[in-house]
Amino acid sequence: MKSIGCIGCGNMGGGVLKGLVAHEQFELFGHDHTRAKVESIGPEGRVAWMESPLELARRCDVIILAVKPYQMEAMLEEIRPALDSSKVVVSLAAAFSQARLKKGVEGRCPVVRCMPNLPVIVGRGVFALCFDDEALDDPRRKELLALFQLMGMALALPEAQFPAFSSLVGCGPAFVLLFMEGLLNAGITMGLKAPVSRELIAAMVEGTARLALESGESFADLRVRVCSPSGTTIRGVNHMERCAVPGHVTDAVLEALKRDREMAASD
Repeated sequence: MKSIGCIGCGNMGGGVLKGLVAHEQFELFGHDHTRAKVESIGPEGRVAWMESPLELARRCDVIILAVKPYQMEAMLEEIRPALDSSKVVVSLAAAFSQARLKKGVEGRCPVVRCMPNLPVIVGRGVFALCFDDEALDDPRRKELLALFQLMGMALALPEAQFPAFSSLVGCGPAFVLLFMEGLLNAGITMGLKAPVSRELIAAMVEGTARLALESGESFADLRVRVCSPSGTTIRGVNHMERCAVPGHVTDAVLEALKRDREMAASD
């Protein structure tokens, strides 16, 4: 697995290639309607521009498809002549099933569903990979998992759990950013300049996430450690509890899941 190409180099596809630029063991290739998107990824010449999806598929061992779901069937048909058992097609498209991927490649090569989230564009993505394809041997599964772990956190999930992953981790950055907006408004109200508040909040959220990952303690236990008796934090936490903030967050994730199922049913 030394040559990796991505068709579609927007936020997700471009983010994946950008995350791999520093790893010199990989040859990187890209194709996009806008050639400048490919040429802007990494140092000049690090990601080679391919004139067509078919040309990229012929050149690469791993072919990442970062196109819209409605474009996927036509894209699979276009690259199909270049596919064989030595290659792997990885789809980043939401709501495009493993079964449809297998049908699209006509059994010529293994297929993998991968779901990233937006922080991939800064090398801190969280990826779910579905390896529900008997054509993909165990060594290549491990290689693919290790590949995406270079760009953040990656784990294997059965396809049945993808809607939950999407609702929680795919949508999650938007929910966190909305909370951060509320903190920003509070900072400005208290007299802090917006750029200062923004920087402080982003650093605080990053540090808190790192603390949670490295400590192994539950979120609740860590929260209690911030809440001194009769202090300021517990006053604010009590207000959030009265407003049912945790419940509303849970409901937001479940609403996202409901919409995911609606979209899948109408597909």
